[in-house]
Amino acid sequence: MKKVIYIFIVVFLIFVSTGCFEKKNTDALKFKEEYESLNGEKNQQGKIYPKVDISKDNPIKYSSIEKIVKIIEKGTGVIYFGFPKCPWCRSAVPALLNAAVESGIDTIYYLNVTDVRDSKVVDANGKIVTEKEGSKEYPKLLKALDKYLDEYVVEDANGKKYKTGEKRIYVPLVVFVRNGKVIGTHLDTVKSQKDPYKGLTEEQIEELSLIYYKYMNKMLGDSCDENC
Repeated sequence: MKKVIYIFIVVFLIFVSTGCFEKKNTDALKFKEEYESLNGEKNQQGKIYPKVDISKDNPIKYSSIEKIVKIIEKGTGVIYFGFPKCPWCRSAVPALLNAAVESGIDTIYYLNVTDVRDSKVVDANGKIVTEKEGSKEYPKLLKALDKYLDEYVVEDANGKKYKTGEKRIYVPLVVFVRNGKVIGTHLDTVKSQKDPYKGLTEEQIEELSLIYYKYMNKMLGDSCDENC
């Protein structure tokens, strides 16, 4: 019995010393703090960010574009694209985390797209110009997800829409990958949510959680139907 206890202690110390526990806990707390820090705050338009309560033991893992591209091409996992100031994202996160608990998912790979995406606008001459450059790795991500993304469309001051000829990662976007194959994606929240600043009702959270849950189960399943 003493030998078993000794082995357990040694294994535990190895995990602690290598940062396996600390890293996961750090990411979870960082995610919690980033999103909850905006609770009750107002954006530039004076609208209050929807409140979120996130467990300190959440499965979020901050990931690089390089890591995420590898998962899409060869790996298996749930990938969440979003950012704290996105009201739609704040509505989606509780449902996503609920679904992870229910399906037994212990890792959700997260990319904050705030400084990743480029930003385009229409100038006074009706020309599309890049207002802010995205990261140099962003095109690799667009290429990996090309057929699952919507076209990047911008509007001028009068509401006229212009196609940029490029794709864009609109958020919240959750991607489900199994063995290097995207088996499903979900953009936005639920159709019945019209105002993201009002948050989701319990029924809407349940509806969205179920959407995520079904994709997660499909990702974890041993069999794959013709729609995989």
